[in-house]
Amino acid sequence: MESIIVISKVKKHVKEKYGFNTSSNFFDPINKDLYQALDKASEHTKSTDRKTVMSRDFNFYLDKPEVDAILVVASKIKSYVKETHGLSTSKQVMEQLTVRIEKIIANAAEKATEAKRKTIMDRDIEEIV
Repeated sequence: MESIIVISKVKKHVKEKYGFNTSSNFFDPINKDLYQALDKASEHTKSTDRKTVMSRDFNFYLDKPEVDAILVVASKIKSYVKETHGLSTSKQVMEQLTVRIEKIIANAAEKATEAKRKTIMDRDIEEIV
């Protein structure tokens, strides 16, 4: 599975916002989560007879999210959705996925803090609903 996360930006975000390091295996479950979210959003798009995946197709939709930096690789996401589902992707999808990553990181940072660690690990990631 190809990574659709900009790992360097995510590491920087985690360090600047929470003061944590990230383990090398921290990114695999996030990447998997994003692929699943894209698949579900694509299914929703098709069920509404549209040809473009939009922000509102995600179950974690946030209206006008405040995003400082996009944490995903837009070209890889657009390519995946097109090749796998035959759909186009709106640019707002990248913001929604970034919000999802930020929420995952916030929850993982909380778990790492509770465990008295300064490194966020894959075991700190839980499913976001």
